Amino acid sequence: MKSMISGFITLKNVIQTGYPFVEAIAAILPVCDEFLISEGYSTDGTYEICEKMAQMNKKIKVFRDKWPSIRRYNVIADVTNMVRAKCSGDYLFSIQANEIIHEESIAFLRALPEIYPKGTSFSLPFIHLVRDYRFYEDFRVRFTKNVDTMIAVGDAWTMGPSRSFTKSEMFKGMRNPKRLLRYAAQGINWTYANPGISAFSRTIYLPKPLYRYWSLFPHDYLEKCKKHIEMFNLENLREDIEALKNYVDKTEIFWNKAAELRRNELDFHYPTALGKVHLEEHPAVVKDLLLSDSTLAHYQVRDKVLNSIKNL
Repeated sequence: MKSMISGFITLKNVIQTGYPFVEAIAAILPVCDEFLISEGYSTDGTYEICEKMAQMNKKIKVFRDKWPSIRRYNVIADVTNMVRAKCSGDYLFSIQANEIIHEESIAFLRALPEIYPKGTSFSLPFIHLVRDYRFYEDFRVRFTKNVDTMIAVGDAWTMGPSRSFTKSEMFKGMRNPKRLLRYAAQGINWTYANPGISAFSRTIYLPKPLYRYWSLFPHDYLEKCKKHIEMFNLENLREDIEALKNYVDKTEIFWNKAAELRRNELDFHYPTALGKVHLEEHPAVVKDLLLSDSTLAHYQVRDKVLNSIKNL
């Protein structure tokens, strides 16, 4: 008997922020047996699109959850864990509104519980892009068994052990010095080597990574940068973002400079030949977006993708 997989996502005003959320949901649906959406009382039409998708596909369930009024780094994790608690599957798959699963990885992800049934959590490969320029790569724990100890952490960028579980393990370690030393050694190994080969957590290579699009259109990119500066107190970037406005109508120059800003912020650099991801490498569901006029448009929900939801 195959394991049931619950996917889940948290959304609020994602049309306004330019996230390709319909594409993200369309891409993950073939992996999941149910897909839960936490919708944060959006005012930009996001909720109405979510309701339409739920009417088209019975896998999709929509819940409305109020976001805390206090602006904190981990607000998204708090809301994500609300919907995570409603999942009924044997396994959980957490996705965000700008993350697209490549169609070549669907079969592998669907079979992951059979491939390594002992694993509790799985780190998956991500490539981070501004439009079609890469600026960062990493692994994130997004696929886990449905156990209480695994929750969204930080700003929900990954899943990890709950605080109660961590505290419990720390107290066990204090009572057992050998156990504490083993945890310390594993922590150092994780920090400097990160092999991801423990029985608890595995790093998994997929046929294609998950594509995380920081932004697809210039105006959306600039708007997101403003929020990023406020959230992470990156005032040193404000002048660079203002200068970038001069290139909104010059597509190649804009995206080259936008990618360099992100790379410099993260200290991640690519040779010119490796910096751009060619159209044929992207997930099929976003190729039309990449072919569209990127100089003037914001993200818009496309009927073609929305209508595909009913058959996924």
